[in-house]
Formats: sequence, structure tokens, C-alpha cells
Amino acid sequence: MSTELTGSTPAGFGSGPQPAETPGFETRHNIERIAWIVLFSAFAVFMVLLIAAPLTINYTVQTATAAQTATIDPTGTILLTPPGATEAIALTDLRKDVVEGSVVDAVENGTQATIRLISEGSGDEALGSIQLYSGARLDLATMRSPMFEASDQPYQARLKLERGQARIFTDSGQKRPVRVLLETPHGEIALDTGSYQVAVTPEQTDITVSAGAATLMKPDKPALVVDEGLRAWITADSIAGAAVSATQNLLRNGNFTEPMRDTWESYVLAQNVTPGKVNIMDRDGRRVAYFVRQGEDNVPTEVGIRQQVNKDINVYDKVFLQLDVKLLFQSLPGAGYLSSEYPLRVEVAYTDVYGKQLTWGHGFYFRDPENPNWQIVGGQQIQPFNWFTYRSPNLMELLKDTRPARIDSIRIYASGWNYQSMVSEVYLEAE
Repeated sequence: MSTELTGSTPAGFGSGPQPAETPGFETRHNIERIAWIVLFSAFAVFMVLLIAAPLTINYTVQTATAAQTATIDPTGTILLTPPGATEAIALTDLRKDVVEGSVVDAVENGTQATIRLISEGSGDEALGSIQLYSGARLDLATMRSPMFEASDQPYQARLKLERGQARIFTDSGQKRPVRVLLETPHGEIALDTGSYQVAVTPEQTDITVSAGAATLMKPDKPALVVDEGLRAWITADSIAGAAVSATQNLLRNGNFTEPMRDTWESYVLAQNVTPGKVNIMDRDGRRVAYFVRQGEDNVPTEVGIRQQVNKDINVYDKVFLQLDVKLLFQSLPGAGYLSSEYPLRVEVAYTDVYGKQLTWGHGFYFRDPENPNWQIVGGQQIQPFNWFTYRSPNLMELLKDTRPARIDSIRIYASGWNYQSMVSEVYLEAE
């Protein structure tokens, strides 16, 4: 027997049909790969949700807003056009729940309106307000508050003053701030917390900053920041190159935003009876001096504040006194039998060109005198519960027979029996 070794493959080995090395290997490999893909995809989705969900929630909490309503107190007759309406409604009394998109027209001579923009909770204290004057037209485009208390965003309002004059107050006190974007035919003005006077004519928009700061904006033009005590303007084509000094205000802290001890002195007159008092507080988006006395009736008292001015005014041709007044209560009708006891009165002490010390004053009341012999001298009747802006005639002309040479002091006071009244934005302007 012989054995022959050759390189040939034995019969039956490596020839003919061969079984797969591992049955089902490709199938199991595909399943495992899909499983890993699903696992990684699920993990990726989990991570995205882990990050995105809180961000989305936080974004919603921060940016979600709720529409607010305004309250309008007219003095005279104003026209209110609700959004989508074709005809205006004539208003002579307080109107609540005025929705955003409404347009307010103060078309009659002597007409004024106080528009309270935003109130918090169930109270009626406004966090921003507008004083609108005759001939003005204002669109309450949007009024918004954060939907969630956790939001750190401010209250927001977008207003369109199409014409006329208005004063805007955005002082929310200790609450979240109020941001107002004011649009006019000439541009936009962003208003920080403060108080502002705005006048819109066909030619331009003028703004005076009493407190706070305003930013004037116009496409393709550098923005201009106007600080307290300055004024600036916008026209159809340009913005003022720089803010300039406003009319000289002879008073300090007329908006009561600074410490009272540095500017105003309070006093009380009451003999063996409950005295009145004066407090500084936030009301209707502004700082006010609040005079109140609640005690025995039929007894005279007085409470007031005064400021030493001591400024020469010989060089000025015009001097105007302006202040906002709100009367809430008076138990003594009219101004008393001497026409001297008003729920609120302002008095300017001055030295005339002859060196004589004199006073001029103006009072406000809302209850008619019950005695026909009680004549009102140097005062006027106004509506209660509404803010009223009083601007005096030119005192240099009014007092020309005893022309003032120096303003000595100013006094604001409430007197009578029981009373409640407020004053804010007091100015003695010299031009």
C-alpha cells in the first residue's frame, strides 16, 4: 500500500454547497446596530428635553404677557373709539375697562382726561398714568403685564400720541417698573420710570423730562438720551443733535422724588383738636403729597408744606405756576366765609419791585358754598376724584402793578374742617 500526498482538496471538503459560518449573524448584527441607534437617539432626545424643557418654561414665564385695561377720568367731554368701532363714544364720567387699541380724543376747549394705564390686583392704584389736554389724540395701542409673578420683566405699554399735549407718568414705586414706548408721527421715544411732558405739532415732537430719562429713536439716526431737566425734539427728518436745558424751574423737588427734608418743610395748625397731616406716597404712577384730616368737625385746622425759594426774577419776562391737584373730600362747603379755607390751596410769597412783601394764591374746592354770602375769591371749583392740572396766567403780567422782583417762598396747604387732597408735579417756571 502506498500513500500519495498531493495538494488537491479531498473530495467532499471545500467543494459543493457550504453552510454559513454562523447562522443568522447578519440579522443579529443589524438588530444590535438598530438597538444601539435607538438607545443613543433616546438618550439624545432625553438630553435635549432635559435642557430645552426648563429653557422653554423659563422663556414662557419671562415673556408671556396678559392684556391690561385702562381707566379714564374725563374733565369735560372726551371721545373714546374702541378698537374696530366706526363711531366714537362721548364720555363725561369715569370709564373703566378701556381695552388696548382704543383711541382717546380730547377735542373740546378746557377738556382734560386722566388715563390710568395699569393697576395691580383688585385695587385701583395705577402704576402709570397720562394727563391728556385739549386737542390731543392718543391711541392706547398695547398695555401689557407679565402673566407670571416670577417674571422679572417690566409692565409694558405702547402709546401713539398723534397730536396735542400730554404728560406721562411711569412711577410704579416699589413694584416692577413700567416701560412705555411712545410713538408720534415723527419717531419713537422710550420712557424709563419718571415723568414727561410731550407736545406733538405737525412740524415736530417736543419732550421735556421732569424726572427719569427718555431715549429718542428714528431709523438711520443715532439715538438721543434726554436726562432729567432737559428737553429735545424730533422732526420728520431729524433728531436734535443734543438735549438742551428746559425752562428754568425755580422750585426743587416739585415731583417729590427726593427726600423732603432737603426741600420742603411741613407744618400743622390745630389748637387743642385733632391735627391734620401730610404724607408723601405713590399714587397713579406718580409721587404725591397727600393732605388729610379726619377728626372733630366744625373746627378749623391747617396742614401744609412750604419751600424757601429766594430767587431773583427781574431778568424774566414770564413766570408760570403749574401743579396737579386731586380733591377727595371736604366737609367745609366752598372755601369758608373768608374764602381762605380750601381743601387745597397754593400761595406764592414774593417781594415786588418796590421792596414790599406780598402774596398771591389760588385755591381749589368742589363743594358749593351753602351760604350765599360766602363768596369765592382767588379760587376755582373743580371735579372731585380727578387729577386737574392748573397753570396760572403769566404772573409777571398778572401782577404787573406790583411786579415781582424776587420769589421768596411757596406754600401748599389744606385747611378747613376735614379734608383729603393730593398735589403733584409742582413747577414755578421762569422764561
